[in-house]
Amino acid sequence: MIESFRVIDVNSTPRVALIGCGRWGRNIARVLSELGALRLVVDPAADKIEGYVSGLRAEVTADINAAFVSSIDGIAIAAPAIDHYALAKRALENGKAVFVEKPLALHLDEASELQMIAEEANLPLVVGHLLQYHPAFEKLKQVIASDEVGEVRHISSNRLNPGAIRTEENALWSMAPHDFSMVLGIAGSEPVSVEALAVRVVNPQIPDQFSVQLRFSEQLTAQVNVSWLSPFKEHKLTVLGTKGAVVFEDTHSERDRKLVIYRDYVAHGDNGPSFVKGPGEPVEWPPLEPLQQEMSAFLSCIKSGTAVPTGPAEAIPVLRLLHRASAAAGL
Repeated sequence: MIESFRVIDVNSTPRVALIGCGRWGRNIARVLSELGALRLVVDPAADKIEGYVSGLRAEVTADINAAFVSSIDGIAIAAPAIDHYALAKRALENGKAVFVEKPLALHLDEASELQMIAEEANLPLVVGHLLQYHPAFEKLKQVIASDEVGEVRHISSNRLNPGAIRTEENALWSMAPHDFSMVLGIAGSEPVSVEALAVRVVNPQIPDQFSVQLRFSEQLTAQVNVSWLSPFKEHKLTVLGTKGAVVFEDTHSERDRKLVIYRDYVAHGDNGPSFVKGPGEPVEWPPLEPLQQEMSAFLSCIKSGTAVPTGPAEAIPVLRLLHRASAAAGL
């Protein structure tokens, strides 16, 4: 669902404070600086990142209160997930537009409360489901909508990374929100059934790998696999339809093979159906940075009320699916 907001009265580029400047927060800081919006970075380790932030022409502080002053129009939150709800709530209650990295909150009631506060204040609340802003994924959705692969029957998504083992969250919560966001966006509804298998290798308390099976109808199913212990890196989304398939492989080394369509891969002969091998056709997509597209969308909805694809109405079903998959895995 696309959501639009009231226009916040700013006559120039919105002024944004970033809370959290860790591994991913630094990327957000860089892009906001490139867009001319970054004014302040708040991080407990302000002294350690001061050199990096000063190069972005922004102030840095460990004082969280500095983010809520009247001169700031919007707040981007890249803090640990456990802090998302409290920080987003405080920002909204102080009249700030909010961008918050996934997940929106840890609990559904908290996410619903944030949605209610944002709606009542008519403030933007944007969630960091980055791949919704990836031009290759946007093009993939156009391919599906144009009926080039026919009716979608199955969606498969693999997000496999060697490393980045976390201790504060499991692989499902760390990695699957991206895939759930894409799958739900393609399916257009929430699944009627969810099955999940959790695999523990390193820490018996924190699963390192998940396989999630989703059924949306008798005609549409999906599978999502995530792991941070894979010996190789793979981010691949495959959509199978009645006329063909389209594959978005973000980790492919060749740009023109990141998005490929396979047409008429089944031949129907006298001896029954058979698979038709082929190299597939590359699909062109704009060479735009997804994070820049995401941050630009956030700034646009602050300045002019432009609609965004990842508001609470999109993010809450993703959060609900995370909880359903966790429960299905016995967590």
